[in-house]
Amino acid sequence: MIKKIKISYLAAILPVLLFSACEKEGTHIMPTIKAINKNFEISGFVLGDTIEQYFDGLKMREYYGRVSQSYAQNQMAFVTDEVNMELRKKSTGETVYQQKFSINDKDNVVPKFYFNGSQFSNQYTYPAVQGNDYTTNFFVDSKGASAPVDINLEVLEYRYDDTKPDPLIVVNTTVFPLAKNIQPGEWTAYVKIPAPVVIPQQSGTDLYPIVVVRDSKTQEYYIDKDRDRSVINMELPYVGVSPGKVQSVYLNRKPADGTNFYLEQYELVQLFPR
Repeated sequence: MIKKIKISYLAAILPVLLFSACEKEGTHIMPTIKAINKNFEISGFVLGDTIEQYFDGLKMREYYGRVSQSYAQNQMAFVTDEVNMELRKKSTGETVYQQKFSINDKDNVVPKFYFNGSQFSNQYTYPAVQGNDYTTNFFVDSKGASAPVDINLEVLEYRYDDTKPDPLIVVNTTVFPLAKNIQPGEWTAYVKIPAPVVIPQQSGTDLYPIVVVRDSKTQEYYIDKDRDRSVINMELPYVGVSPGKVQSVYLNRKPADGTNFYLEQYELVQLFPR
């Protein structure tokens, strides 16, 4: 007598999504596979709440942050004519998306999606470019931070001294505040990024603009009090040569090892181009 239904993986062609393997009196039984379809793909972005993926009511994995998985070299196995996939909010169990895959489908592709913790959609929305303006909003994930942060455009005036352990000597920093007191877990409003016009204060120096994250209260750099690890990789305008641009920057402080962290970052406009 069949005692219970469970998911199993087919070891010979891992990873395979194999639905409804059986167990009889403690012995696993390999079900009859009706078809094996290639190209299972899923992509999107998740924040605010973790998404759990279920196939025919059985949990397979969890998603948070960028979702980018392609199984073009692997296979989805069917033991029935149709498989139901659900994406559920981990906090409540609510199903926010479902899709059925047919045994006759050539490709098994989940349309790209964006989930902001409460709403599920097929697109991250952002405003159109306005002239030559550079506009940006920021999201600092609460999973990596609890205290507010500031984000600045800082122009480093520096020179090199090869006799020093750290040859880059910063002699002056000009700060252009972009966003102050950002609350983790909330998108900021879009802010305009100025073209950083700075006049060197010393001869023989060069200028280098960066965007950095700082703790709002202490003004220490966000990642381990280290400037270079607190830099946001984003495009900046230059006077007279830059067309307009819109950017949406997601940031998360994540552990790199037992004592240090790194700044995970994604630009959602690039992930969801129009």
